This record gives sequence, structure tokens and C-alpha cells, in this order.
Amino acid sequence: MIFWINRAIGLFDRLISDGHSSFILLQFALLSLPSITTIVFPLACFAAVIFVTNRLKNDSELTVLQSAGLSPWRINKPYFIFGFFCMIILGFITTFVVPNTAKILHEKQIELDTSVSARLLKDGKFIHPFQGVTFYIKGIESDGTLLNVFLHDRRNEDEFLTYTATRAFLAKDETKTVLYMENGLIQTFGTSSEEISTTEFKSVAIDLSDAIKKSENNTPYLSHVSTWLLIKNWQEVATVTKASRSSIVFELHNRLHRAMFCFVAAVLGFSSLLIGNHSRFGFGKQIALALSVIVLIKITESYTTKLSLQNFLLWPIIYFPSLIGIISSLLFLNISTSDYRLKYRASL
Repeated sequence: MIFWINRAIGLFDRLISDGHSSFILLQFALLSLPSITTIVFPLACFAAVIFVTNRLKNDSELTVLQSAGLSPWRINKPYFIFGFFCMIILGFITTFVVPNTAKILHEKQIELDTSVSARLLKDGKFIHPFQGVTFYIKGIESDGTLLNVFLHDRRNEDEFLTYTATRAFLAKDETKTVLYMENGLIQTFGTSSEEISTTEFKSVAIDLSDAIKKSENNTPYLSHVSTWLLIKNWQEVATVTKASRSSIVFELHNRLHRAMFCFVAAVLGFSSLLIGNHSRFGFGKQIALALSVIVLIKITESYTTKLSLQNFLLWPIIYFPSLIGIISSLLFLNISTSDYRLKYRASL
């Protein structure tokens, strides 16, 4: 929720200031939620395991289980299952949900960027919807009529045009966007002659179609390509997205590795807290040890990302950070098993 609210606030500032409705804001916030989940979900798994294990140790329930003859490997089974299911859930999100929502979000962003209504329909302040154009509306009626409109056009260097009208309205179809103004005045200022001429009008239409620059870039982003297509035919993906093979291979394996990190975080959080005996000062040292391993994994991940992007044959090193977490977990479990054998098996 913290990450999502932070994202929503940024969207609120940008979209509402551009004149879009709160419903558009809600759509963008929901579509951005899956990508945020891929970042938060592994950390949430790690935090959940730390919280539960710490509570079990404080209540001496782990001590009771170990006294009953259960080794750390046996006690690790529920955490193993929890991490596995979290990995499956996040794997579905990273491989299917995120590419689709990212594509939809990008298409809606392009649609909003080319929305003339959102750029112009802001009452009570001067705006600059296009380069060289200043626009002002005093008010907007419920039927869409614009009241007391001011338009200053400086796009033509030879003459500047200033339109004022008591009312106007915006009309748009698939090919043209026109601003119709009624009962107003046109002031024309010649830059070379430095003379001003005025013309009264009952009705005038201003074509704004040329000022709208729609996106001509039809090349899809690599993050919008489906996972199945990345696996099935990377040559087609390279042709469509114009991406290198290293980038394509990294995108595929990075989606899988994000999900795997959930399993690593769950097992690592449990195994680190089993080290050492119960202390009235808590388990700050064990938690700090687990966090240190997480930091080491993230630092290693940044370097493996650079190497894999340079050479697609090095794709196995993408999973090296998770391997560090698994090795650390095995080491912690072995240490805990040794302590368990010395403490509990000797008393049996």
C-alpha cells in the first residue's frame, strides 16, 4: 500500500494537473499495481517469514518443536511450501499480468498525450497546450460551452493572432479537431510592419489538427511482449521490437528470476533466525544477518544484470543472486542442525 500510494500521488499530480478526471487516475493506479507488486512481493514474503519466526521463537514454540524431535529441516517444510506458492503467484504476475498491464498503460498514456480536451478544458488559468499558443477560459458550462475565451497564436513568425470570444466549443472527430468561436474579435499584429488590425466576427473555426502530434512510434517495448513469444521465437521479437538478443534473453530470464526470489527470501528469513539461542534482547543480530545477505544479493544482481546485457551467453548468471541466497540458507540450516544435535539429541 505504501508503494502504491506513493505511485498514485505521483499520478495524481501529473494527471489531474493535465485536466484528466479522477476515474482516469484510478485506472492508471490500478494498471501500475502489478509492476509495483513485483518489487514489493519478495520483500513482503521476507518480512512475513521474519515476523512469524520471531513470534514462534519468542513464544518458545520452536523450542517445543525441537524438543519433540523435529530438526530444523523438518520445521523448514511449511516455509518451503509458503515460499513455493509465493513463487508461483509472483511468477504468474511477472510472466502474464505485468506485460499485459504495461502494454495497456502505455496505450492509454499515448491516448491521453494526444487528448486536446484534456489540454484545453481548464477554466480560470492561462495554459500553453501547444508551442506558441496561449489559451484561457473563464468558465465551462455543463453542456460543454466555453465562456469568455482567449486564444493567442504565435506559431506564425510573420503575424501574431489574438482571438477573443464570448463563447466557444470544441469539436473533434477521427481526422480533425476544430475550435468554434462565436461573437468575438481577432487582433492581427504584423511583426514586420508592427501594425495591429482588428476584425469582428460572428463565428470562426480554428483547425487545431496540425498542432496535435500523435505518436508515430509503433515499435512495441520489449516489456510489453508476451512471455510465450519470448520463449517461442526470439527472432520475431527482435524484428518487432528492434531489441538485441541480449536484451531479449535478459527480459525473459529476469521475469522468471523475480519470482524465484520469493522462494529464496522465505527460506533465508527462516534459516537465519534459527541461528543462536533464545535471548531476552531479541533476534536483532539474526535479522541483521538476513538483511545483510539480502543487500549482498541486490548488489550482486546489479553486476549480473550488466554482464548478461553485454553477452546473451552469460544468461545463467542472472540466477546467481538467488543461488547466493540458497547457499546461505543451506549454511544457516546446517549450523542450526549442528546446534540442535548438540543440545537436544544429547539429552535424549
